Amino acid sequence: MLGFMLLVSALMLKRPSLLAEAAPGAAVRQDSESFQAKWVDLEQAHLRGETSEFRFTADEVNAAFQESLSGTSEVSSQNSADVKPAQFFFAGDHVTGQFVANVHGRYVYLTVSGKLRVVEGYLTFDLMDMKIGDLPVPVSLVRMQLQSKLREPETREKMKLPAYVADLRIENGQLVVLEK
Repeated sequence: MLGFMLLVSALMLKRPSLLAEAAPGAAVRQDSESFQAKWVDLEQAHLRGETSEFRFTADEVNAAFQESLSGTSEVSSQNSADVKPAQFFFAGDHVTGQFVANVHGRYVYLTVSGKLRVVEGYLTFDLMDMKIGDLPVPVSLVRMQLQSKLREPETREKMKLPAYVADLRIENGQLVVLEK
């Protein structure tokens, strides 16, 4: 029994392979600028009354996400400890996210994979796979808790999409945003 507990602990604390290698700073800035330019084009298409589709790569989404967090102490402390902040990877119609949390002085990696959907103007996430470190977690153990968390008013408000976004999904390894 002790051996099993040690194995589970070791798998949970093991640093999994990263979804992608860190890009050089210039590439991150370029990807972030590309994301911002496409988003501005999306907003302008809406103002012109055009229906448009915009595609974003995982690199663009990661760069924009990191830029949005760049002023927070969480990212600063993670970077100073040489730990990767959250990152996303798109494959087929799935998104995989990898997140880092400091739990009692140890960095723990959470990797989740699933599908994005839009329901009544809100982004939803259908969990398909989850790992803590390298330890697979049965989705059935956490699916209900995740859905409950996503329905909480504070979380739900964060998942609200701009009124001009009709749909958002992962398709062929890219984030596809459809404008109304």
